Amino acid sequence: MTAVGWTIAGLAAVFTVIRALGLERGTPLVQLVTYTPYAAALALLAGAPALLVAPGPGLLLTACGLVLAGLVGPRLIPGPRPGEGVRLRVMCANLLYGRGATPRFVEQLKIDDVDVLAVQELTGEGLAALDEAGIDALLPYRVVAPAPGGGGSGLFSRHPIAEPTSRTHTPIPLNQTGATVLVPGAGPVLVESAHPYPPRKGHVGVWSQNIRTQPLPAPDGPPRILLGDFNATLDHAVLRSLLRAGYRDAAAERGRGLLPTWPCRTETLPFWTPPITLDHVLADARIGVREFGTRHPGESDHTIVVAELVLPPA
Repeated sequence: MTAVGWTIAGLAAVFTVIRALGLERGTPLVQLVTYTPYAAALALLAGAPALLVAPGPGLLLTACGLVLAGLVGPRLIPGPRPGEGVRLRVMCANLLYGRGATPRFVEQLKIDDVDVLAVQELTGEGLAALDEAGIDALLPYRVVAPAPGGGGSGLFSRHPIAEPTSRTHTPIPLNQTGATVLVPGAGPVLVESAHPYPPRKGHVGVWSQNIRTQPLPAPDGPPRILLGDFNATLDHAVLRSLLRAGYRDAAAERGRGLLPTWPCRTETLPFWTPPITLDHVLADARIGVREFGTRHPGESDHTIVVAELVLPPA
């Protein structure tokens, strides 16, 4: 029993060091680090009773749980409310190969009074469905790059846009559309629909490169917002590097950083996995976050993410 206990505690310690120092590299470490919140809870739950029967392993397990909880816990603590500024309501949605482009989805845009929508996995059929459901009446300005499968992208706006962009990640093609949104009272804001490739076995390097090449805020330029399915959680060092570069995670700012966004429909997967937080609103540190929440996705396997941001006035 003691040998088993030390083995489990030792594995927990290795996991804790890897997560704390951002050492995850390749498969399966990148995938396992995704589940850090669960590892923290399990270590604490197992450590407490283990102290009674195997004090050494129990103490190590409890220590690992406390360290991991300390890394995860700040996402549950809301920051200060932003002051006055210009409101911008944004929504992000992975449409699951276009299946989520339904009249119900467009109705949700109206309910949430969305100003800017970013979508991933936008197909030609999905775009046609959005148009048929009347998205143009709500968000008349757009930059779209539909594609078969999961490679499409789109950005829709209530406000006029300028300098539309569309870039494609390589070597595995995933489109990212973006534009300068001209928000009345706040001036230009750079917005992009982000969609790095998932860290599947054999493609972890591609995933990491896709995240590292996301555009960064420039202190002397317009504020920037990334909305998307990042296929990463805040337990991945490569995503945290974007926060250090000048972004803030809108969910964590409002103490909702552990709200799961995928999967919410297990029938789309070949296996069961605990829900995790892959979809993010990353806002320039100059932008405040007043609200954050998720919505039922309808036909997609990702929840819809909604945030109310506060832009500095022009």
